[in-house]
Amino acid sequence: MTERINDMKSKKYLYLIALTAIVIYLYYNNTLFESTILDNILRLEGFYSQSPTTFILLYFFGYIFLTTISLPVALLLGLLSGFIFDLYLAIIIISFASSIGATSAMLISRYFINEYVSRRFEDEIYTINNEINMHGAYYLFALRMSPIFPFFVINVAFGLTKIKTATFYLISQLGMLPGTIIIVLIGSELNSFLIEGSPFSIDLVVYLTLLGLIPLVFRKYMKF
Repeated sequence: MTERINDMKSKKYLYLIALTAIVIYLYYNNTLFESTILDNILRLEGFYSQSPTTFILLYFFGYIFLTTISLPVALLLGLLSGFIFDLYLAIIIISFASSIGATSAMLISRYFINEYVSRRFEDEIYTINNEINMHGAYYLFALRMSPIFPFFVINVAFGLTKIKTATFYLISQLGMLPGTIIIVLIGSELNSFLIEGSPFSIDLVVYLTLLGLIPLVFRKYMKF
């Protein structure tokens, strides 16, 4: 892998840690945050309790749509699912919606915007193609477990490769699952702390630590 790629950082997890810290800080120091953001979350929970099937479908397809058009809101929606849904339901919704959305973005890139993507992400596509030639589809799994590029870049860049759609979908779902589980767990812990008023749990710190360690451990033992 090129020196440029070796020097790139997986910033996604640092963003999540910073976001969690900001949320907790604002909860204690900003009444507008508490009255606006948390009230809206409670409204969403109320909508879910009144019309669970409708809400689940709206959330599921909304997540797919936003991921398909590559808006960077997947992290926030993953956390929010931990607030609203039961743990296992949230994991199922986010796991399938993120994988379907990622695959849809890949197909749009492949068949509709390939020229734009090839210009916009020329360096990333060059690196991905070289790594696929050496390691095959396993490289996608490595990217999902230890994201060198943001996920939306992976989605559109792989549209310009020859990877099969079913392979892209299955590997993406498997590779993103550990991160999905931990993000939902963090959302669930934040719900207990911010909404339900439970004492601050060490579990939240553990989950944030795990989210940061997974890509580091994977990159250490699975080198390219």
